[in-house]
Amino acid sequence: MPYEIKRDYINFGNSRSGQDLADVQFIVSHDTGNPGSSAYANRNYFENVDPVASAHTFIDDNNILEIIPLDEKAWHVRYNVGTDNRIYGEDANDAAIGVELAYGGSINFDEAYKRYVWYHAYLVDKYDLDPSEDIIAHSTLDPSRRTDPQNALNRHGISWSDFINDVERAYDQLQGNEEGSESVVRGSSVNLPLDIGDGGSLVREVQQDLIKAGFSLPIYGVDGQYGPETQRAVLKFQREYGLLVDGLVGPQTLNKLKEVVSSSKRIDDFPLPDVTLRRGDNGSEVKQLQRALKEINFDPKLIDGIYGPLTEDAVRRFQSMYAALANDGIYGPNTRRYIQMELDD
Repeated sequence: MPYEIKRDYINFGNSRSGQDLADVQFIVSHDTGNPGSSAYANRNYFENVDPVASAHTFIDDNNILEIIPLDEKAWHVRYNVGTDNRIYGEDANDAAIGVELAYGGSINFDEAYKRYVWYHAYLVDKYDLDPSEDIIAHSTLDPSRRTDPQNALNRHGISWSDFINDVERAYDQLQGNEEGSESVVRGSSVNLPLDIGDGGSLVREVQQDLIKAGFSLPIYGVDGQYGPETQRAVLKFQREYGLLVDGLVGPQTLNKLKEVVSSSKRIDDFPLPDVTLRRGDNGSEVKQLQRALKEINFDPKLIDGIYGPLTEDAVRRFQSMYAALANDGIYGPNTRRYIQMELDD
């Protein structure tokens, strides 16, 4: 079925340079890496914080949202990674569309995935590409640092080959059908600063990040409404990190909050045991591994210090994301190294 493509472009700045994108030669598939963050929450982040990074399109269970025109460059793959040049003869930022899948939290994965697959098929048709040759995972281009989009897909039992097969089927269905509708959307975004009375996905994301950073919201939690409880948490956060204490979430507060959350997964907080562990083992070292797996979203369900079938399954799911790892459910030196990379990312 066709889906609506919304276009709500961010302003020119670090995230959107306005530089022309040459002929589109391939598509880079990503996931946002931030569970629960919607398409519009990501758009608001790139609009208001304006980091030197971006992607063309963000997709969740409700929206296919283009935030940068497809004929302009987006900064979605590091320039000093040479895999894209070896495969395609071009840097991804100069010759590829970057597509991000939003997942986790309250996002309905099945609906988001359908739109993600369909949009890839739409781009394949639009730019006369070959799904099996011209769609590449971010993890393939930058394997030492990135695990997307398998990070999101594997959690739902979808392999990379499954995804490509789904795109090929959607492309076949797309032939001779409508390509979907396109609309320019205005007024759906939330402008900074956030203040009492504001609501929506960006407020919800700020609340999630406040909790991750250690500033609790015990009464209302993540409700998407910027009320007095959220304001008090913001005031505490601003005092803690030497910001202007005004209770408003402007670009500086939002940027610092993202920085704190992204740096919170330290190996000191989740120390990894330097031994080999397998099913049947138990003790404090197994518990350390379980806590680290939970932190990187491969939840073993029980933090009980027992290396049982649930922990083994969590290790296998993690290993399946990396071709360099044996999918044996055993925690050894190689698996430890890749888990640490994920914690440090």
